[in-house]
Amino acid sequence: MKFVKKTPCAKPSDPSSTEEKPAASPAKEVPVKRPEEANDVVEKTQQKASAASPAKEIPVARPIIVEEEKYILEKTQFEAIASSSEIREALKDEALQKLIYSIDSSSNPLQELDEAMGIEAFREFTDKILSNISKSNDEQ
Repeated sequence: MKFVKKTPCAKPSDPSSTEEKPAASPAKEVPVKRPEEANDVVEKTQQKASAASPAKEIPVARPIIVEEEKYILEKTQFEAIASSSEIREALKDEALQKLIYSIDSSSNPLQELDEAMGIEAFREFTDKILSNISKSNDEQ
């Protein structure tokens, strides 16, 4: 059998005093500065989080081989892709970011790309890119 010593959370009231005391004024909010160590911890945590981001890592180095020159994009085509709100919105999806990174950093990117094309979200993303490229070609 356990014996537990109970201590009251509040100071017991003095039964001899029967007069009511006025309510205490509400507590004032006082801004508190964070100690320097806490700021350092926050900064280090943010650095670790940003270092863990796939966008910050270095992809696998490999030569770029283009079979046909028509597959090389012009600067205006890249700009059209970058300025597309649809594409920018799609790129906010973490799953899509990871998929693109896995293709980019793969030792066999063509195989990864073929597998990714089986995923509907990736197919829609590539369709948006191709649509933007063809629009920029029409404008030239």
